[in-house]
Amino acid sequence: MNKLKILIIEDDLVWQLKLQMMLEQLDIGTITFASTLAEARQLLATQLPDLVVADIVMPDGITLSLLTKNYKQLPVIYQTGYSQEDFLKRALSMPYVGFLMKPFERFALQASIEILFSKIQANTLLPTSAISVIGKHKHRIDVSLESIYWIKAEGNYSILNTIDQKYVLKRSLRKIGDELSVSFIQIHKGYIININYLERIGEDEVTINHQSIPIGRKYRKALFEALRDKH
Repeated sequence: MNKLKILIIEDDLVWQLKLQMMLEQLDIGTITFASTLAEARQLLATQLPDLVVADIVMPDGITLSLLTKNYKQLPVIYQTGYSQEDFLKRALSMPYVGFLMKPFERFALQASIEILFSKIQANTLLPTSAISVIGKHKHRIDVSLESIYWIKAEGNYSILNTIDQKYVLKRSLRKIGDELSVSFIQIHKGYIININYLERIGEDEVTINHQSIPIGRKYRKALFEALRDKH
C-alpha cells in the first residue's frame, strides 16, 4: 500500500490522539484533522484524501450526511459510540466503507483499512464489466463500460452515450455511479464521463467525441484529481 493522505474527522481530543497514535504506529501515511463538519467540508473541497476516518456524530452535524451525498466514492472508515442501525445502513450505501464501534484497538483499525483497500484493489483489477439495459424487444443487453463515452441524467432515467448508440436505463445517475469503474467521474449534477475519452478541458466544459459537456464548478477539483491519479 502506498503512503496515504488520511483525513480524521473527530471532535474528541482523546480519540484524536488515539487515532493519531494508531495510524503513526501503522506508518501508512500523513494525517490531517478536522474537529468539525465545517472544517471537514473545507478540507475535502481543497484536496481529496485517500482515506477518511470519521466519527459519525459531530458537534455541527452528521458526517454521513456530508460523505454519502458528496463524496460517495471515497474510502471511509466510520467510527461511533452509538449503536444505531440507521447509521450502519447509511454507511453501507457507500461502496468502500468500514464501520467500527468505539472503543476499539489498533488491530481492529488496521484490519478495517486492509480489508477496505483489498476490496478497492480487487475492483480495480476486475476485467471490463458492463451495465445491463433492456433493449427494444425486451431482451437484456450488456453495455460494456469501455464503450461508454458519458452518461446523462434524465430525471429518474439515465442515457448511456456509447461509441455506436444511446441506451436508456431506468436508474438515476446517483445509483449508476456505484456500478462504474475508476475511469468514470461526475463532472456535473447531470453528467458522468469516461475520462479515457476526454479530448479537451475548457473553463466550463469538456469535449468528448466532438461533443461539449458542461463542468459544474464544484466538480472541477475532483476531475483534476482523477486525471492526476490516472497518470
